[in-house]
Amino acid sequence: MNARAWLFLILANLFWAGNLIFGKSVTLDFPPIWASFFRWALAAVVLIPMAQLVEKPNWLKVWKDNWGILLFLSMVGVVAYTILTYTALQHTSSTNGSLINSLTPAVMIVMSLLFLKDRITARQGAGLMLSFLGVLTVLTKGHLLGVFSTHYNQGDGIMLAAVFLWAMYSIIGKRAQHLPPITFVAFTAVIGVVCMAPLLFVQPLHIEQISVFGITGIIYLGLFPSIGSFLFWNQGVKELGPGKASITMNLMPVFTAILSVLIGKELLISQIVGGVIVIAGMLLSANLMTRAHRAKRGPKTIRSTNMG
Repeated sequence: MNARAWLFLILANLFWAGNLIFGKSVTLDFPPIWASFFRWALAAVVLIPMAQLVEKPNWLKVWKDNWGILLFLSMVGVVAYTILTYTALQHTSSTNGSLINSLTPAVMIVMSLLFLKDRITARQGAGLMLSFLGVLTVLTKGHLLGVFSTHYNQGDGIMLAAVFLWAMYSIIGKRAQHLPPITFVAFTAVIGVVCMAPLLFVQPLHIEQISVFGITGIIYLGLFPSIGSFLFWNQGVKELGPGKASITMNLMPVFTAILSVLIGKELLISQIVGGVIVIAGMLLSANLMTRAHRAKRGPKTIRSTNMG
């Protein structure tokens, strides 16, 4: 049983890594807004009948009782986060994007400390600093002393903004834990698609530039990161608990690096070193987070939507 749960979690992170790889390629054919729109439109088409079949929700009642939180989470986690992620991938590498994304748990700790008054231990603080050091190693290509003089890639900055949005989404998303999980994602997907529709005119779509690979990428984004990762992640969390599951998030930059090499992309030494430092820092923080969480609250199931 545990082996199956670990496999589910590994697949969830693999699909999220694929989102960064395919996402970068898809933006060659589709502007970021269109890529985000098509991704979530496809996910919504699949999620609505899935939710009806599995959870049989009262759609109207769910909307009436939770429209505010659903609208907010959709705007932050589906619209803004997804568009920023694909915009960032137009300017930075998938590997850099994945490493910066791996800061999400650390940012969540800081935001919880500031807004939820959660406590942080010295070792957690050390883990956070180590993770930021790893990201700086990547952003400065290993020249840490030139941190203030380095010309940073704007894509890296946009991805950092996306990380903060996802951390905000995750913290506020606790208020929606009472909703059926598939129904919750179906609602946010539909709301996101409706909200993105008017924005499509901002970035015109050039149909003549669309390739078969681009269309294949959209299908991947709509099915695997949006739906597959969600289902696998929640089942893995259900069987192993959130503490152990959160540690597997550090696999995403590893998978992204492997996939990048497989498709012929160059992997810099600074990316490898920075990735190792980021993962080490996050493992240190995750270990302490797990102990503190178990001591205070005990096992608990968490939900997740898209991780990118």
